[in-house]
Amino acid sequence: MGLLARATSTSEVLTLNLTNLAILVALKIAIFVMGFVFSGAATGTARSADTGVSLRDSELSGGMCFLLYTSGEADKLACIQREACADVDTADSYATAGKMWYQMHKTLGLPFPEKYSKILNAVNDATEYAKMGGDCSAYQW
Repeated sequence: MGLLARATSTSEVLTLNLTNLAILVALKIAIFVMGFVFSGAATGTARSADTGVSLRDSELSGGMCFLLYTSGEADKLACIQREACADVDTADSYATAGKMWYQMHKTLGLPFPEKYSKILNAVNDATEYAKMGGDCSAYQW
C-alpha cells in the first residue's frame, strides 16, 4: 500500500511544465542562431580553422588585469586604463559592449555592480586621454 501511495502522490521535487520546457527550447534556439550569425557562418565570412585566433598583447594583458580587478585587486584598475590608452580601438569596442550590458541591466531593472561602472568610466577616461594626444606611457594612472 505504501508503494502505491508514493507512486500516486504529487511530488514537487521534479516538476517540469510545458511553459518551462518551451522557454528552455526557445533559449537554446536563440543561442544557436546567435552563434551561427555572429560567427560569420551565415554570411560566408567564416575563418578557416588553421588561421587561429589572433589577440594583441594589449588585449591579453588588459583581459588579465580585468580578471584580477574583478577578483578584488583594486590596484589593477590602473593597468586596465594603461592598456585602454595603448589600444584605443579595442578599448572602444569593449566599452561599447559594456555600455550595452549596462543598458540591458537598466532596461530590465537589475542592479549594475559599482565595480563595472568604475571600469567603464576608467576606460572612457583613458581612451579620451589617448585621443587628445596624451602620452600613455608617461601618465601615472
